[in-house]
Amino acid sequence: MVVIMRTNPTSASLPHVFWLWVALPRMAILGALALIGASVTLPALILYPLLTVDIVIFGWQVVCFQRSADAHVAGHGGMAAVWGGYLALLVAAGLGVATWWGLTLDAHAPPEQELFTDRMDREHAATYRLELSQDGTTLMFEGAITFGLTRRATALADSAPHLQRVTLDSPGGHIYEARGFAKLIRQRRFDTQAAGDCSSACTLPFVAGHRRSLAPGARLGFHQYALNFDNALPQIDLKKEQDKDRALFRDQGVSQTFLDTMFNAPSTGLWYLANSEARDAGLVTP
Repeated sequence: MVVIMRTNPTSASLPHVFWLWVALPRMAILGALALIGASVTLPALILYPLLTVDIVIFGWQVVCFQRSADAHVAGHGGMAAVWGGYLALLVAAGLGVATWWGLTLDAHAPPEQELFTDRMDREHAATYRLELSQDGTTLMFEGAITFGLTRRATALADSAPHLQRVTLDSPGGHIYEARGFAKLIRQRRFDTQAAGDCSSACTLPFVAGHRRSLAPGARLGFHQYALNFDNALPQIDLKKEQDKDRALFRDQGVSQTFLDTMFNAPSTGLWYLANSEARDAGLVTP
């Protein structure tokens, strides 16, 4: 920023030099720096040349004021105006240092670290695919059922007023998240369709559907519940957890005969139903 003044500072009055050569230009410079700091982060390649220019300008302003002050005193002027000018220059220097220090810190600040919760959400979301069809009538889910699925599914459902159906292709996953997904489907009376293998916890959101169907080649797989960290979670009663989910199947019209055997397969394997068995059990609706 270059200020061109025709007045000679040694001949102009001290107030004239102070306001037109020092105070007003300095306020304009500090205001511009504050605006820049609030809107952008200056890279070092631009920051340091600007800092050098500002130091040169401020030094020139100090010299101009000092010459005018000397002339003012030599002309038998009072010292009050001179000391007032010195105080103003000191304040301006302090504000300048603080402003440039803030800009420098911003320029050298490390990149913002991703929050732990955001990182976990991103990593969990990478294990599945959840998206709406182009016409907004179908929510397609593929992959592992894990933390954050219900929240994302709810947000997509809220954004799609014409959503009618949920397709599922999943080996299962977190049982509590599957229950949340199932609750969303049941409350909104969405239809469900197994688009591929829908096994383990995936069967919960499937059976929550208002109308349920299997795509060609799709299968439903069941097994007993198991804990990955059974020693760390002794308070969890697997039988009680299975009974909770049996109640959902019962409420959705699944036959008692099937309910008596749905968890018979060992947790290390899967019991896949033929399409006819799924229809006879009431898992697939007419």
